[in-house]
Parts: sequence; structure tokens; C-alpha cells
Amino acid sequence: MLYLESRCIFITKGAGVQGLQNGAVSCIGMTGAVPSGIRAVLAENLIASMLDLEVASANDQTFSHSDIRRTARTLMQMLPGTDFIFSGYSAVPNYDNMFAGSNFDAEDFDDYNILQRDLMVDGGLRPVTEEETIAIRNKAARAIQAVFRELSLPLISDEEVEAATYAHGSKDMPARNVVEDLAAVEEMMKRNITGLDIVGALSCSGFEDIASNILNMLRQRVTGDYLQTSAILDRQFDVVSAVNDINDYQGPGTGYRISAERWAEIKNIAGVVQPSSIE
Repeated sequence: MLYLESRCIFITKGAGVQGLQNGAVSCIGMTGAVPSGIRAVLAENLIASMLDLEVASANDQTFSHSDIRRTARTLMQMLPGTDFIFSGYSAVPNYDNMFAGSNFDAEDFDDYNILQRDLMVDGGLRPVTEEETIAIRNKAARAIQAVFRELSLPLISDEEVEAATYAHGSKDMPARNVVEDLAAVEEMMKRNITGLDIVGALSCSGFEDIASNILNMLRQRVTGDYLQTSAILDRQFDVVSAVNDINDYQGPGTGYRISAERWAEIKNIAGVVQPSSIE
């Protein structure tokens, strides 16, 4: 399997493609079932890196119900580093994930933050307080409620907003009229509603910051710079990629290093006992 996959990676490079999802991805169940299969996944990621391709190293679809196995599989990308540890990290519970379940999901946030702290690795997440989470989720629910109202879609009730603020998943949400919602989707397509309509609805409803963020996302779709190799967007929506931030790695100690500010953020785990509090 590794031989065949390596041929695919070389063909990808030769064709001029800038990167690829690799690491078995949706076929991880097959790779994970054979001897040395997970080791081959790591080798596949390494080959892509050596060819200077963007590496989205899978860790998305679940392949085992064992917490030990799925964590071990992820650490092989988390520790040495890769462009994207996850091709997709699920932000919902496993039962709500329609992509056959994710290797890591919403129920793993706390453990993942602790892993970052244990290993001094920047995995892209940060601890947040319960108060922050409630405020952000409530604002998001109210923003969606406003968009539905402004675009004449089936209304979202205040009860649904309250439920979404505290819900773990869809099982905690009030029932919706699915037939009505599906009909509204079809009608929305006929009306040719675009992202700009959503921006306008948010702006009219007082969610200027969210409207600005979505407008910036739409601008990125037009410019396309985010399609460059290993591209990410910073807080100002500027693109950082292999084009304007060239890979100059030359061995141990020359790669990415966590800043003091980012390390302080990672370490700020809720419930940590401070030495000064011990009597």
C-alpha cells in the first residue's frame, strides 16, 4: 500500500499539484487493519513533506473505538509537525458527524488541550472558559436566527437559541419542521441567495463583526490566494503560505517554535492547582 501511495504522491508532484490530503484519510480503516499499516501512514506523510507538498495529514475519519489507538495515530503527526495535523477536526459529537465519525471530535477538546500542554506542542487549539463558550455560542445562535428572519426562512425561536447555547449536540435541540426547512432550502436556491445576502442580513441585524468576517471570506474566494501551498489566514485575513513564508527548515531547532504568548495561552488550563494556593 505504501509503494502504491508513494507512486500517487510522486505523480501528484509531477503534475504540478501543490498539495494533497494523505494519511489514508477515508480508507484509514483498511490501513489500520493490516500489520504496520499505521506506520505506513506516517511514512506517507513524510514522503509528501520531503517533496515539499502541502500535507493535510488526515486524522479525520475514525478507524478505532480505542482511545489509545486513535491518540497514538494522531501523535505521529502532532509531535514532529505537519502543515495540518487534521484534514478535519470535528466540532460536533461523534453521533452528529455525517462523515462516518471523526478521529477527534468535540468530546476530545479538553484532552487535546492537555496533550498540547504535556508535550509543549502547538496543535491549534486553546483553552476557553465556560463563560466565553456560552457567550460565543449564544451570539452565534442569535446571528443565525437573524439571518433566517431577514431572508424569510423558517423562523428560529428564542427557545431554540437558548437550547443551542447550552446543547452538547442535536439530541439536546427542540424538534424542527424538517419538511418546511427542506422546502425553504429549495426556495432559497431558486431565489439565488448568495453569501452577500447573508452579509447584508447580519449587518442589518447588528452583527457587524460577523458580517465583516464572512465578507472577508468571500473576498478570499475571489482572490484565491488561500489556495497556495500550506496557506492559512491570520487574524487580519492575510494569507501566509509557502509562497510568502518559504519553508527554510534546515534541521532540529530551525522550525516553528511556540512564542511565549502562545505558550502561556496553551498552559492556561482550567482547574490547574497553583503552587501558591497550597497551604
